[in-house]
Amino acid sequence: MSEAASPDRWGEEHAIDLGAVDAPEKAETPGPAPAPPRPRLRFPNAAMAFAAAVCVLAAGAVAVAKWAPVARLNAEDVVTGYLEAARAGDIQGALAFTDQPNATGDFLVPEALDDRWEIVEVGQVQYAASAREGRYTAQVYAEIEAFDGTRIGFRYLVGIEHGQALIENALDATEAYPPFGHVDINGVTAPVDEALGITNIVLLPGVYELYPDLPSTMELDGPSVVVALGDRFALLGEERSDEWLPMPWPEVTAEGRAQIDEALRGHLDACAREPEVAGCPLGFPDDPEREVAAAPGAQWEITAYPESEAQWWGYEMLEGFVLTTVVPGEARIEAVVTEDGSSRTAVVSCPVWIDGLAVEFGAAGAAIGRADGTTVERCNSLAEVE
Repeated sequence: MSEAASPDRWGEEHAIDLGAVDAPEKAETPGPAPAPPRPRLRFPNAAMAFAAAVCVLAAGAVAVAKWAPVARLNAEDVVTGYLEAARAGDIQGALAFTDQPNATGDFLVPEALDDRWEIVEVGQVQYAASAREGRYTAQVYAEIEAFDGTRIGFRYLVGIEHGQALIENALDATEAYPPFGHVDINGVTAPVDEALGITNIVLLPGVYELYPDLPSTMELDGPSVVVALGDRFALLGEERSDEWLPMPWPEVTAEGRAQIDEALRGHLDACAREPEVAGCPLGFPDDPEREVAAAPGAQWEITAYPESEAQWWGYEMLEGFVLTTVVPGEARIEAVVTEDGSSRTAVVSCPVWIDGLAVEFGAAGAAIGRADGTTVERCNSLAEVE
């Protein structure tokens, strides 16, 4: 949770001495009797106070001039307007406060916004003239709070020039490494570059849920709702933010596990009928000391199916969950074994490993496929069974 900041505001103070200057003393010389005094104009106290205030303002005109851009264009109001428009779902209204009023993006749409957050604080913390004449910059700290109390803060840079005040770092893009071939944020989806496996994401301030519509066969390995502000992101409940959009990874649910087991059994049964098909783990191993071949008419029989695990850390884009073997299975076949110039018939046992296979979930359930060519396609050992 971002700690609330106490923005410092500073400026030059100007004091003007309004004390009257003493008149020089006149020498005492004899002269004619003074004429009767003329009546003096007397001003009420309030009028004199007003005149003094006018003098103060006039004397401080030069000092006020250097702050005139802030007086005309309030940087805090610019940031506040930006945040309020984003929370209201007004995309164009929010962009109008930035230096990218025509920005576009997959998630710069009203459908991608969630208004379950509040503006906590907006305060200018720095103001300075730029090297370019007539240009000023202000740093404005902003903090928002999600519906669960998670806070996040960010310093916006507001450029003031040519009669305009615009936020210059409102729309920083962040790279994301999604586990799927698409990104889903608040129900809005966007494709991922298949070659790179990454995508650039631009988000307005707010609350965003990642992959809210996963099928019942999958779930995410951790929190999937983030609060975004500027180029900072914080998971709900976290006390710290990061410049990277945190991407959760998928895990298989109990329903998904049942579908994988069923698909794996179907895959291995098909392999038993056609062991030469790519991705089948029932090829005879190379052995320089003996030759093994299936007996005429013989077919593999799966006597025990392997126990597998879907790697939650290894979800391959466009391939699915990569499977690893927890407990190997077993397959048997009647084979002709030729050794030392003689042949014999024997039942041989092959341990079944399914490492390298991948599984994807579709409308028809789980489907087994090959992953990256590392699939086990031969028995790593054979043992004769009596």
